[in-house]
Amino acid sequence: MSKCALALASILVSVAPAAAGVLGRPLADAHMPAPASLMHEARAQATPLGYLSFCSTYSSQCTSAGAHERVQLTPDVWKTIRQVNAEINDRITPDAGKGAYSWSLDTTSGNCNDYAVQKRKALIDRGLPAAALSLSVVLTRRGVGHLVLTVRTDRGDYVLDNLRHAIVAWDHTGYRFNRVQSIDDPQAWVLPQAGHPRQRAL
Repeated sequence: MSKCALALASILVSVAPAAAGVLGRPLADAHMPAPASLMHEARAQATPLGYLSFCSTYSSQCTSAGAHERVQLTPDVWKTIRQVNAEINDRITPDAGKGAYSWSLDTTSGNCNDYAVQKRKALIDRGLPAAALSLSVVLTRRGVGHLVLTVRTDRGDYVLDNLRHAIVAWDHTGYRFNRVQSIDDPQAWVLPQAGHPRQRAL
């Protein structure tokens, strides 16, 4: 993870205020998660170079996803999200030496990028709307870059991560969110932040 994280950190330009919460804080996920806050759009950000390379290889994963769509978080959908998170975390063997710009849907040995894109594809394949599944570039508490998947639902926004088994609310990760895919266009990346009444929720 370290080389993946350090390489990602080198492409980061600006950093959002630190997300609130404690790293590793689990949600009550035995049945349904506790409600989470929604991400809100602040301003456009540069597209990560790794994503551009990914799209040149997997163009079907980077097409328009349909505007502003959230997942209705039923118990069955929550079960699916948890299953995919666990399956991909178990499927991929960590490889700290893998490059940061090679995001693969096929590898079984990789880094944070591979976990995130494979989880996104698996959830799309199981019927979740692509527009609600945003790859997200964050900084860990140690200040290194990391890629996770954010699932945006009608109960709030949750993060699937290869560094923890629990699925947590985005503002309980302990990460600084640098940029996420826009809910309106997966080709557009934006700076997320906690909500304000006058801002439009992602």
